[in-house]
Amino acid sequence: MAKVGIIQLCGCSGCHISFLDLHDKLLEVLPNIEIVYAPIIMDAKEIPDGIDVFLVEGGIRNKHDEHLIKEIREKSKIVVAFGTCAAYGGIPGLANLYDKEELLKEVYNTDSTDNKGEMPKEEIPELTDILRPISDYVKVDYVIPGCPPCPDEIAKALEAILKGEAPKLSKKIVCDECPRKKERVVPKKILRSFEGKPDPEKCLFEQGYTCLGMGTRAGCGAKCPSAGMPCRGCYGKTDKSLDLAFSLANAYAIVGEPVLEMPDKIALFNRFTLPASLLNRKIKK
Repeated sequence: MAKVGIIQLCGCSGCHISFLDLHDKLLEVLPNIEIVYAPIIMDAKEIPDGIDVFLVEGGIRNKHDEHLIKEIREKSKIVVAFGTCAAYGGIPGLANLYDKEELLKEVYNTDSTDNKGEMPKEEIPELTDILRPISDYVKVDYVIPGCPPCPDEIAKALEAILKGEAPKLSKKIVCDECPRKKERVVPKKILRSFEGKPDPEKCLFEQGYTCLGMGTRAGCGAKCPSAGMPCRGCYGKTDKSLDLAFSLANAYAIVGEPVLEMPDKIALFNRFTLPASLLNRKIKK
């Protein structure tokens, strides 16, 4: 029986919820594992030694996260970046577009808080300068991408790891899984997801919507495009891509001038992967 740990660092616990969404499949997994550390579901004060597989959700945003990931690596045989935040930084990584002083000022000196201007009096961990994926601090053995990963993908990955095998990630892109009709039409304008009403049968990108499926790793079953929402890129880059944002920018270049009018292109193309991108932060001179 494999000893398993699971933890949430700078994340939303959505990956934990997706793990529970295994439902009946979870009953097949549980007899093969012993969960020895999981603060979100059990009262475990310390990380024990000798953990076989540790699932880490979330990136590194403060000194406490940094301490934990190093301790996890020291005490675990296999460390898994569980979800896009751990693997690539995720949505919290967009904070890298600002320095930490700007972030603290926004939180504690604006109307975003009831205690305007008051910093927390309790002892809290120091923020790191930027958010980083866990692989920037320790060796990561395997990655299970997604925000959150689909339950089926979690089950397949866990089954492989428990057998001593590497999880097999899809080498395709979301467009390969998408059922929408593609006619190789170049859109004449760019639309945000709330503009207009897309044709339910045609490719969203060809209709002008900011779909990122042409550069994003498959594995989700193209759930968002199938439901009428553009792919947001949450599974990250494919194996053949050096950088997701660069791949997407190159793909969108065929649209021409309308791309120049797109608002917030940096955050659009880097929504889930900015900390792992080649250009992973905003530097002020």
